[in-house]
Amino acid sequence: MTNPAISIIIPTYNREKLIIKALDSIFAQTFSDFEILIIDDASTDNTKEVIESLANPKIKYYKLDKNSGQCVARNYGIKRASGELIAFLDSDDEWLPEKLGSQMECFRKGPANLGVVYGYSYQKNMISNKLVLKDGPYYRGDIHGKFLEGFCPPTPSIFLVRKEALEKVNYFDENLITFVDLDLWIRLSEFYLFDYVEKPVIIKYEQIGDQYVNNFDKRSKGFVLFIKKWKKEVTNIKGADGFKNLKERLVYAVVVPILSHPPLNIRQIAGKILRLLLEVRSLRWLLYVKAFLFLMVGPIVLAGKKK
Repeated sequence: MTNPAISIIIPTYNREKLIIKALDSIFAQTFSDFEILIIDDASTDNTKEVIESLANPKIKYYKLDKNSGQCVARNYGIKRASGELIAFLDSDDEWLPEKLGSQMECFRKGPANLGVVYGYSYQKNMISNKLVLKDGPYYRGDIHGKFLEGFCPPTPSIFLVRKEALEKVNYFDENLITFVDLDLWIRLSEFYLFDYVEKPVIIKYEQIGDQYVNNFDKRSKGFVLFIKKWKKEVTNIKGADGFKNLKERLVYAVVVPILSHPPLNIRQIAGKILRLLLEVRSLRWLLYVKAFLFLMVGPIVLAGKKK
């Protein structure tokens, strides 16, 4: 039996109601030479029963003994993958039908040192139900410098990566908390070229309450770890101003989701947000204004909702 061309890694945790949609989008692909490795990060719901009920020979299901995070789950899957190429899919997102086929064609036509192919994405807000196309600007070729500036497509789910490239850079960094995908792209781009297909390949669902709200402490700690890891290289290549610009860009990514969708405890978080903005000397004055208002009056109450 020959190995599949692509191994699809799906980390999941308590997504029994969402994972079928993700799997359906895989089986709707125009390219079908793949295996699926579902890495259950110690779910407490019925994820296992849902997967087993499918009885699909393309699916390999693994359950971790304890909840360890997406980096550990993805690395666990990569190390057990049989394909030469690795695709990632978060269990709450879905691919468009030509995702794998168009990216495989890009690999076939590309140079030998092409290591990563990505593409455009749709982002769907689960509150407003609004679908927005995220079409860049994206970059191809040697883009190591772009990643050091903080360029980072919205999700690992839009990427297709050579397995040997992931092995060369020692996988996802399990010591990081946030910006783990940017960290990986920085390391991969030191050795490999990147390319992208000029079409949407995924619908990324913005799960506001799950992904962002009430996670400021974790995300800000992750920011500090990431900056500490890359300070020397970014400063050497981009200079002090480049390092400052990177910090501000990443702080923006930490702060904006919380200020855009404030949790009930925003007054406690707002002071920490202000301190972080001041520490990096952010020039985005509107963020200061929003954080200060939340610090003073708490969350804005929408019509028909109680405080």
